[in-house]
Amino acid sequence: MTRWYQDGVAPLLWGMPIRTHRILRDPKPGQVVRLQAGSCLEVRFRRRGLGLSRWQVEDRPPHLLPLEQGDHGFQFLVFRGPDDGPQPLRLVRSRVDRPGRGEVRDLLVLVG
Repeated sequence: MTRWYQDGVAPLLWGMPIRTHRILRDPKPGQVVRLQAGSCLEVRFRRRGLGLSRWQVEDRPPHLLPLEQGDHGFQFLVFRGPDDGPQPLRLVRSRVDRPGRGEVRDLLVLVG
């Protein structure tokens, strides 16, 4: 039986970027995250009280592709973006029983 690393497949895989899955739970405002292109970023928020609050993406950099969105969590695929400088991922919590914006969390996702 030949192994995949003996057949010459391994050298092809060595040049591929390592993909990671990073989970941020209740990230702090202004938190900086550095990920490689091809990585998955998951942001989760704790449910509080009666569950009347909902988190929404208000603004996101073009190098984050949304994969999944929920009331308390999001998942993004990270790409290498244009070099226009840092642009935050802005997440806003609102409550269904109160008008207006609530808490805002800006996260800076750097690729590289």
